[in-house]
Amino acid sequence: MIKHILIPTDFSPCAINALDFAVHFALDMSTKPKLTILNAYTLPLAYSDINISFGPGLEANEVEEHIKKEFSELEEQVPLLKQLDYKTSLKATFLKDAVEEFCDEKKVDLIVMGTLGASGVDEVVLGSNAHRIIQSAVAPVLVIPQNASYGKIENMAVSNDYKGLTPDAIIALKDVDMTFGAKLHLIHISKEPILDTKKSAEAKELYHHLKDIPHQFHFIKDENVEIGLHKFMEQEAIDMLVVAPRKKGLFQKLFGRSESKSLIFHTKIPLLALVND
Repeated sequence: MIKHILIPTDFSPCAINALDFAVHFALDMSTKPKLTILNAYTLPLAYSDINISFGPGLEANEVEEHIKKEFSELEEQVPLLKQLDYKTSLKATFLKDAVEEFCDEKKVDLIVMGTLGASGVDEVVLGSNAHRIIQSAVAPVLVIPQNASYGKIENMAVSNDYKGLTPDAIIALKDVDMTFGAKLHLIHISKEPILDTKKSAEAKELYHHLKDIPHQFHFIKDENVEIGLHKFMEQEAIDMLVVAPRKKGLFQKLFGRSESKSLIFHTKIPLLALVND
């Protein structure tokens, strides 16, 4: 059960959109979770897509007063927020460190955060805090693209190479799926035309754990994992992509030096990254 959602914010339109998504999601749950809205700042500030930027010469107390004012205006921007139990948190550090520290101290069941999207050199300069936090594996992360609005999620595509999901990953997946009532599409993408015996056994194991929710297995032959995924998502009208990366194997395929940021920067639908270590 999702009892606590952490929402990093920089108060930008992208971050407010992610907060709005998280609020609607929380309100749709049978048991309403508590929310923590987190802002992390550093002086001087590095380029990032989630740390708020201030002009030169500001003192820490001036920055904190500015952020507190931004916090006080959130209910005006997301009116439904007042229907939930929420707190705000301010950390004077880098976002990744702030999220890891918070998750170490508190039980967090889901992180919801926005991503601006970028292309070309911006991807190299800006990097992606969403990518870094997913790599931290401190909690499942739901990444909301800047133009994605909350709506009915009918089809969720799960790409984990048919490898077994950990019990915690399965619980998180079921919690999200039960809120939306979506059908799960479990995908295996391979260059080979035949599913080998090991992968078949792994699919059967997944079936055993997921048999209480609607789902379907798909075998896709494609030379490129990301291209195969995007083709499938378009054909099946997928509303949310779910990945369950490990430190080896699929993690490198989907979350390597280029594919990871490409998925996060360019996805037009929400992306849920489970913790599967």
